[in-house]
Amino acid sequence: MLRVAVVVSHPIQHFCPQYTSWAKLPNVDLKVFFASDYGLSTYGDAGFDRDVKWDLQLDFPHEFLRDAKGNPVTNQIDAPDLGDRLSRFLPDVVAVYGYSQRLQRRAVREARALGAAVVMTTDSELRAQRSWPVRALKAVVVPSLLKNVALFLTLGDANEAYYRRYGISDERFVRCFLPIDVGYYDSIVARRECCRREVRSALGIPANHKVLLTVGKLLPRKRQADLVRLSNSLQGQRNDVTVLLAGSGPDEASLRAMAHRLEPGGVVFAGFVPPHLLAEYYCAADVYVHCSDNEPHSLAITEAIYCGLPVVLSDRCGSYGPTDDVQPGINGFVYRCGDVSDLSRCIVHALEEHVHARMGEASSRIGRAHQALAHGAGLVQALALVQTNWARPS
Repeated sequence: MLRVAVVVSHPIQHFCPQYTSWAKLPNVDLKVFFASDYGLSTYGDAGFDRDVKWDLQLDFPHEFLRDAKGNPVTNQIDAPDLGDRLSRFLPDVVAVYGYSQRLQRRAVREARALGAAVVMTTDSELRAQRSWPVRALKAVVVPSLLKNVALFLTLGDANEAYYRRYGISDERFVRCFLPIDVGYYDSIVARRECCRREVRSALGIPANHKVLLTVGKLLPRKRQADLVRLSNSLQGQRNDVTVLLAGSGPDEASLRAMAHRLEPGGVVFAGFVPPHLLAEYYCAADVYVHCSDNEPHSLAITEAIYCGLPVVLSDRCGSYGPTDDVQPGINGFVYRCGDVSDLSRCIVHALEEHVHARMGEASSRIGRAHQALAHGAGLVQALALVQTNWARPS
């Protein structure tokens, strides 16, 4: 039996189902340590421009560290009692999330003191634009932060390229991917056609329309404006393509003002969609589109492929690669960020009947394989490597 401690800032909606799966693995004694209770109650989210309440199920062994109540989740979040709590649990493996938070850096130090192996997950990639001072600083600092990590639970090709940049060899990679609540998604996908009819009926979108869905806060970096421009360019050419924006945020007023048509056949604003309803929106769509100019590894893309959607995404996103969530030419297309004509070309191609069917099937297949890794197979592989290669100091 291996004891696995997960150290995380707060309960996160899509990671909690993963912890539930990990806790059920044979020969694994899991405990999750939270430094904050952020998200358990309603809070104001500036990005969504509204109050948000997540439906979180903490049905796995866990503890809240001292002063967790109301502890703000920033890079400064910490828990001085973490070492004492880990000492009581005496883990063989400590799983951490990146290195930007004081909490995670403390977790690595405490794991070393206990002789436990550290496994790390981050969504870092190299596709976002960074200034040369930032790149220079990272070249000095990041290798020192990663050197004490035994294994990296990686999210995809771009994530692994990031680690290689800072001297990490492939032998320290175990592919794990970003988790979603597969039990819930399976229940929705099983009634896909019913969900498709219900969502379209509620939004007034005809059954024959091709729906281009994007999910996320309405923010400049998400570039939903490119989809609005695409919709505008289609006016007068075809009236059976509807852009569906699921999300709220400070850009909503400007996006509405930009759209030539605010109805089916143009742009439909769905507003904030609660996470427990998003799967129905994926089922109602034909293609998922992600235009962001800075998106390390999109949860929405992970959810969309699990629902069997072809994906069109910008080349600044971290979710594509030959073995990633979006595999260009297999289940999606990559376009030049900000180039609306290139975006349009890719979408037209994805909507071709034979291409759409082939890519949708590929997305379903890829999504299920990746979630099998996220919900246990990846951790099992990592723990086997730890048992083979890691000896706790006496």
